[in-house]
Amino acid sequence: MQILILAAGESSRFWPFSEICHKSLLKVGEKTLLEQTIEGLKGHEVVLVINKKTTLSDEIVKNNNIKIILQDEPKGMADAIIKSKSIVKDEFLVIMPYYINIKEHLQKLIKTGAPAVAVKKYEEEDEKTHGIAKIEKNKIVEIREKEKFNGAENSIIGVYKLNKGIISRLEKAQNSKYTFENILNEIAKKDGLNYFELEGLPSLKYVSDLLSIKKFVYSNVKQKRKIEKTVKKNNVFIETSVILGKNVKIGNNVSIKGETYVGDNSFIGDNSLIRDSIIGENAEIGFGTEIARSIIMDNTHIHSGFVGDSIIGQNCRLGANFITGNRRIDRKTIKIEIKEGYDTELTRLGAIMGYNVKTGINTSVMPGTLIGNGSIIGSNTEVKGRVESNKLVYSKKENVEKQI
Repeated sequence: MQILILAAGESSRFWPFSEICHKSLLKVGEKTLLEQTIEGLKGHEVVLVINKKTTLSDEIVKNNNIKIILQDEPKGMADAIIKSKSIVKDEFLVIMPYYINIKEHLQKLIKTGAPAVAVKKYEEEDEKTHGIAKIEKNKIVEIREKEKFNGAENSIIGVYKLNKGIISRLEKAQNSKYTFENILNEIAKKDGLNYFELEGLPSLKYVSDLLSIKKFVYSNVKQKRKIEKTVKKNNVFIETSVILGKNVKIGNNVSIKGETYVGDNSFIGDNSLIRDSIIGENAEIGFGTEIARSIIMDNTHIHSGFVGDSIIGQNCRLGANFITGNRRIDRKTIKIEIKEGYDTELTRLGAIMGYNVKTGINTSVMPGTLIGNGSIIGSNTEVKGRVESNKLVYSKKENVEKQI
């Protein structure tokens, strides 16, 4: 089967990482999300649509089963599909570049007649990020973008089976933000549209969604890496579920639990506790650090402290006693400052930190704080909300000296 992967968007809701790369090129675990997705498509022909800012790995560029198309500007799905006209065959699948478990669903998709779309059961407020579909007599009969309407009980997710005929219709249509969705709706209203039900694909609409992809990354690594028996020696306890990369060094009195992966050449210092987290390669987790339900990317060093429900980018240096607040005192859901502001609907969310961030000693980060790439947070400073990239933030403190 020929599979078209769309990876040319702006990823604007993925700040601060969107300044670095497309969201699918973030390395979480052993490889980037895009590379993990492509791994699951072995035996199929891949057509990859990227933008001019994208830098691909040699592994992808040199793969003869991957054809690459450049979309000069991110003009939406319709334009991306039209750009692939000379390459795509009569029938092809369209998927998002972060569906790293797509291989589990391929047979169902291949068997469904084109044109068809993937749906899941509607969940409250899905219309904020999904198209909404009405189904009658085993056909989709209407689609509305970003609108819940009477009789519509399903949400559309980013998997499609198309044929070349739809490309001609896209070319004739007036290009707009929702051209692709409008054409699908025309087909649904006139002839009915095929669909397949898919549950359990990762969603990466907003940067906070990265935390939900941890379980998929862990599962991918688990299929390839050997899991050792529980280790309990020299005051070290590592549960059977934990996956350790090559040359991982572990100090005394360390406990590692749950669905945790620690990448190659990383170091876990004395008295540390790590739970249900993804730790990248060449990371250093210092003395007395607790990391819970977080993603720590490659080459990041943490001296000591607590990192909970957080995403820490590559090449960060976090000073002693770095603390993330990951829950509001009132236990309400946590908002992040992306575009107009976004309610994550999470009650646990710590810091989202870009690449090359440095913090001094005794810094603290309030729930849902975004910190831009290359910023420096000074010692004894509390930050909240959003810190733009390449900013220096510190608290002024004046010592008072008096005669005794």
